[in-house]
Amino acid sequence: MTAWALLAPGPSASAEDAERVRAAGIPLGVIGSAFQLAPWANFLAATDAAWWRKYPEALTLPGAKYTMHQVKGVERVKVAGYVSVNSGVLGLEVARLKGASRILLLGFDMHGTHFFGPYTNGLSNTTDQRRRMHLAQYDRWAARNRGIEVFNCTAGSALKCFPEARLDDFCSDVQVAHAGVSGEVHGGACEHASPDGAEALQVAAPLHLHHG
Repeated sequence: MTAWALLAPGPSASAEDAERVRAAGIPLGVIGSAFQLAPWANFLAATDAAWWRKYPEALTLPGAKYTMHQVKGVERVKVAGYVSVNSGVLGLEVARLKGASRILLLGFDMHGTHFFGPYTNGLSNTTDQRRRMHLAQYDRWAARNRGIEVFNCTAGSALKCFPEARLDDFCSDVQVAHAGVSGEVHGGACEHASPDGAEALQVAAPLHLHHG
C-alpha cells in the first residue's frame, strides 16, 4: 500500500504536523498557501490562476506544481467530470495519479478561514455557499475513487465523506520539536500502518505527471 499525506491551509494546519509526516518518510503534497508551512513538500496543488499570481514565490519551490488552468511554469492536471475543482480535490487527484492507495488529510477543516486568518491580499475568502459546493466536490471524488483509502486526520473537520483518524494512528512514535518548518525531528520511527495496526505501507517515490 502506498501512502501520501496532504496538508491544506485550514485553521488547524501546522508546520509541526508537516514535519511529523516528513519524519515518517511519507511524501507530502501541500494545498495552496499551506506551502508556507512546508516549502519542502513533494508537490503543491492550487487550482486558481489568480492564486498563483498572488504567490509568485511558490513558482520557485523545489517540488512539483499543479493547477487546472493555464499557468506558466505549472503543470496542468484535469479532474474527470470538472472544468475546475477546489484545490483540495485537485490535491487528491494528483496523489491518486502518483499512485496513492492511502491518503492522510491534514488542515482540511472546511470551516473558518486559514491558519494565517482570512486573505487580505485581494483573493476571495470562501463563502458558506461556495464551501457547500466544495464539500459536494469531495463527495463526488470519494464516490469515484472508492479503491483509495482516505483518512481525514483533521480534528473537528466539516468534511465527512472520509473516515476520521488521528495522525497519531499512523505516526505515534514520531515526536517533532516545535521549531517551525525547519524543526528538528526526534524520536523513533513512524509506524506505517492502518489505524488498527493491520497493514504496513509502502512509501511512494515522487513521480512526474504529464496530464492536460
